[in-house]
Amino acid sequence: MRKELKAVIAAILALWLFFMGFEIGSYVEKQKISAELGEQQVQPQTVPTAPTTAPTTTTAPASESDAASVPSIGNAVDVITTYPDSELSAATTKAAQTSTTKKAETAVADASKLSQTQVLQRATEAINKLKKAKNMTARNQETISIQITDCSVKSAGDKIVTYAFKDGKAVGVDSSGKAVKDEGEVTPNQVIPPTDASFTLPEAGIAAASAAQNGAFTTYKIELKEESATLAQPVPTYNSQAIGYLKMTDLEVPGATITDASMHYPGSSVVVTVDGDGRVRQLQIHLPMDGSGSAKMGFLSGTASFEGFSTQNWTFTY
Repeated sequence: MRKELKAVIAAILALWLFFMGFEIGSYVEKQKISAELGEQQVQPQTVPTAPTTAPTTTTAPASESDAASVPSIGNAVDVITTYPDSELSAATTKAAQTSTTKKAETAVADASKLSQTQVLQRATEAINKLKKAKNMTARNQETISIQITDCSVKSAGDKIVTYAFKDGKAVGVDSSGKAVKDEGEVTPNQVIPPTDASFTLPEAGIAAASAAQNGAFTTYKIELKEESATLAQPVPTYNSQAIGYLKMTDLEVPGATITDASMHYPGSSVVVTVDGDGRVRQLQIHLPMDGSGSAKMGFLSGTASFEGFSTQNWTFTY
């Protein structure tokens, strides 16, 4: 799980303890969250209460020339729909010109007839192939939105990083073109979830799986089963294998000690779109969550509960 998410949760607990004994204004709120998130810019905004679906986002392609080659796969938790041929004409033409034998091997005439096992197998193969790619450009727009449910402090963050991989390595740059600190020289496997591990979700962890054919593209959608975690048992089995998770044991609240914490993952999802050559073109990850924690700071002690989500929207060009 990215460090920004851990920082947001830690900031929530810290802010709650301040509310226990002091009245703080918007200035303190901004400064506290900004300090935890480092250079990530935080803009206060209205966050939906108890979000159950990912926000509707439009993920820009990695380059203008690639706009016609990848159809939008929409919201990660929406029902997969079939797009009109007119929207795919350019993509279909391009795929037909560049894909022959491989397209016949990877495209499915009617993807909706794939079994859950087949969807999982094909999605797993595609994602793990992506994590070993040597030359490509990967753009990720990540949004973190967390709300304290029993007081008025809200926090949200948005981050866009692009990696231009050459010979299997790249340095991340933010939307302004500035190198991202702490990223360093990385491989696809180190930044594409699940980080530093293969995608190994067992069928026992699937709540639902489906596929849809979209011209030259096939979209696989996998919904994970509900999971929970505590300080004593911090690893959610399926989320850790397919997406990542919040390592509660790594949480730190400056000047305070966390005495208890629990996390609930009501239903994460992974949506992957593959082209006619078997290459991943889009990857969407939606991680809804809610939880609670308690901490002590000197003579103060308190409990905070929170809810929200994290999304990652990746696009790839080759």
